[in-house]
Amino acid sequence: MKLIAVTIIACILLIGFSDLASGCACECQPCGPGGKACGGCPEKVQLCQQLIGDIRNLQQKIRKCVCGEPQWMI
Repeated sequence: MKLIAVTIIACILLIGFSDLASGCACECQPCGPGGKACGGCPEKVQLCQQLIGDIRNLQQKIRKCVCGEPQWMI
């Protein structure tokens, strides 16, 4: 589970840095993982915490509803 979360965060950071490195002839400012948060999006730390929580909740729901594990095992 921790490996999945770390992998997702690493991918987000790599995508953000690669977008910044590619450069742009337009006047728009980059936003997202490599820069400031885009409009309507939380800051990086809050977003990562929220996504990790979503992954944990989804994993618990899968274990309970799909795999049939009792609540005390989760």
